[in-house]
Amino acid sequence: MRLPALKKILLEDIAGAPDWIRGVIYPINSFMEAVYQALNKNISDDQNIAVQIKEISYITTSAYPVMSDIEFVSGLKIKATGLVVLAAFDSDTYVPAAGAVYAPWQDVNGTITIGSITGLLASKSYTIRLRIS
Repeated sequence: MRLPALKKILLEDIAGAPDWIRGVIYPINSFMEAVYQALNKNISDDQNIAVQIKEISYITTSAYPVMSDIEFVSGLKIKATGLVVLAAFDSDTYVPAAGAVYAPWQDVNGTITIGSITGLLASKSYTIRLRIS
């Protein structure tokens, strides 16, 4: 669906309007412009959608995949319903993880607990970027 060409109301468009309409046109036009800009491919996860982007440092041990859980407080106002690994890469070389990376998780009273993240190599330092929604 394409956005309409009409983006604002001009005083000239309302012939014979009372004087008080001037005070109404500005807020309406301001709102219409913001909505138009948002719907014109400008909606972002972190500013417009109930989502948290979290980047963590994850160091695997020689005993990997056995790892301690990671916990942090959710930045969402609602209970999290999903967690997706957006990126997983070696912190030193920036080379992406070779395997399919999965993070088992749960939200208990606003605290996100992540179990052992799979798909990585032992004894390495990773940067993991998560999208929590």
